[in-house]
Parts: sequence; C-alpha cells; structure tokens
Amino acid sequence: MKASFFCTNSYLSPEPFQRPGWPTPPHLSKPDVSARSAESALKQAELADEAGFDWIACSEHHYMPGLQTANPNIFAAALTRVVKRARIAVLGPLVSMTNPVRTAEELAMLDQLSGGRLIALFLRGTPNEFLAYGVNPQETRARTQEASELIVRALTEPEPFGWEGRYFRFRTIAVWPRVIQRPHPPLFYSGNSIESATFAAENHFGLGVSYYPPHLVAQLTGHYRNECAKRGWNPVPDQLIFRTFVGVAETDKEANAMKGRFFGLGAVIAATSQGRAAAMGMPKLDAGLAAKELGTDADGKNSAADKGQAGFGFGGLQFCGSPDTVVKQIAEFHELTGVGVLDVSFGGAGLTPEESQRSFYLFSREVLPRIRSIGTESFSASNPSAAAG
Repeated sequence: MKASFFCTNSYLSPEPFQRPGWPTPPHLSKPDVSARSAESALKQAELADEAGFDWIACSEHHYMPGLQTANPNIFAAALTRVVKRARIAVLGPLVSMTNPVRTAEELAMLDQLSGGRLIALFLRGTPNEFLAYGVNPQETRARTQEASELIVRALTEPEPFGWEGRYFRFRTIAVWPRVIQRPHPPLFYSGNSIESATFAAENHFGLGVSYYPPHLVAQLTGHYRNECAKRGWNPVPDQLIFRTFVGVAETDKEANAMKGRFFGLGAVIAATSQGRAAAMGMPKLDAGLAAKELGTDADGKNSAADKGQAGFGFGGLQFCGSPDTVVKQIAEFHELTGVGVLDVSFGGAGLTPEESQRSFYLFSREVLPRIRSIGTESFSASNPSAAAG
C-alpha cells in the first residue's frame, strides 16, 4: 500500500472561510497571508517527502480559499524544487475546461523538471467550476474524454500532427520538450461514475476515486477491473487511487472527539454549494451523511441522497482512530476495494492547525510504515502491529 499527501495549499486565515457563498470575494485575499500560505504548503510538502510519502499531490480548484490552486501545474512546478524523492502527482488538471495542448505542454515540462517523477490524473470538475470558465455542463463528460485522448497523443506522438475533434481542433501539434518517462508518465482518469470507470479501462488509464464510502468504491473498482479484463489487461494496485480524509490521534477516544469536530466550520466546503453555484443544483453540506449511489453532481446524481458537497460523500471521515485502528481500517478497505494508493489530507475545518499537524505526524510515523505490507503475505489484519517491524 502506498500513500500520497494531498497538498491543499489552503489560505491561512479564517476570514474568507466565514464568508458565505461562492465565489469568495478576491478582496479577502491579503498579500502577506497568501505568500505565507504558499510557503507553508511547500514546507508541508517537503516534510511529507521526508516522512516517506510516495507521492505529493495537488489538484485544480477555483475561486475559493481552501484550495488555492487555480493552475495545479504551476504549483507542481514549485513542488519539484522542494520534493526531492517522492513523485509529483497532479490529480489533476480540469481538462474539460482548458486547452488540452497547453495542458500536454505543461505536463511534459513538469516531467522534465521533476526528472521523470510526474503522475497525472485527468479531472472533469464540479458544477461550480464549470461556472468559473463558462463551460456548458452538458458537454463536460465528452469534452473531458476527448481532451484526455488528445493529451495522450500529444505526449506520445513523435511527429507533428493535426486534430479535428468535436470540441477541439488544432492544425499543428508538436509538444516540446518531450516527456522523460516513455511512452508517457503514469496517467489516471477520475472514476466517480460507471461511465468514467469504463472509459478509464478502455484507454488503459489508472482509476482515481474520491470520498465515496467503501462499498461504493468497491463497486467502481470491481466494474473497472472487469472492463479492463474484457480488453485484455489487468491493472496493478498502484493504478487504483482513493482520495480521502484521515484523522489520527493517540487513542480511539481522542480520535472520536476529533471526528465530531473535523468538518465543524465547514464554510470552505459549503461555499461551493451556495451563491451562483447553487443554480447548478449543488447540495448543502451535511458531513454526517454519505452517498447512496454512484455518480456525481455533474451527472445530477446524489444531490438529494447525501446532501454533501461534490455529490459523492465529500465530508466523510473514512479513516479515523488510533494508529492501530487506522492501520486496520486501511487494511479492510484495501481488502474490499483493491485500492493500492491512498491520497490523504489531514486538515479539517473544525480542527486547530496543531491537531491537523499532530494527525499528520502520527500517520507518518506510526501508520505509513505499517501499511507498506498491506496486500502482501506479511501483513496480519488481526494484528496490525506485527507489520511494523
């Protein structure tokens, strides 16, 4: 089992989070706080690299203080300067909304800057993000699929070529520099729906799933594996990613108290389902409920079922407890789903920075070394401490 640290690059002052609605007014962004926030995020990534995380990840989001990464490739370029060992995982660019050739060029540069350590996952986005760039939500699935296919060809084609698609047309494409990893870096596709999991299998992409409860993750990964088998290939565990929140404390009692407050303020999450974004049918936050079906808000799924942001259980704390408990939870999750990489974040809106940092350190020291053997014969789910040595 591998672990990826999701570097959220959050704004380090509470004022913008207390402002209801989306988008967050730019006047609430103070230059000194923004600069300090970026430096803090890069330092956290450096610490995660030193702690042994396999990947350091970032993702694209717009007009909000909790995830200040409008261009994840710019942030990933900064990560290449401070992360010396781990892979740089862009999970990922919103390819439904941007120029796919530009995205391919930036990914190729990142693979060069990182010395061949890049990983990329293609995302569709959420309804509020479609509003940011004025993209028709009804077109976003097809745009994402076409853009993903075009990016792969742009990264691998050795000669100039043209592209005449439904949504994208380019007379000449010739990406410089070429990627270091051949034929291309490891590529993933966001798979929070059956349709997306099928597309990932058809194109030999890895699969990324976010925030669903375990039984729904198992449905998606099972479908994905079946579709891969139909096409004559079998994904390895490293090709299955799950993005999630983690809370670790010294004891289960302390962790349960933290769990009750984890999403306490919730303004950053609720902001994406208010204001103009509410016109897209985004539900209000209720972190205590989970998704009831497969599919996202962009598909008109789960809005009434989970009443949580992003339509697939965002707000759930899947892994929470003492180190022993979290190791056991991760082992059970892997057994059920086959997921081989957890992309984790530790900061909840209701936690103090000290609590989030403590959770990070406990995971790094007492959980991460012990989950390495999950999926191997040396791991014992009944005695997770036995895997520590």
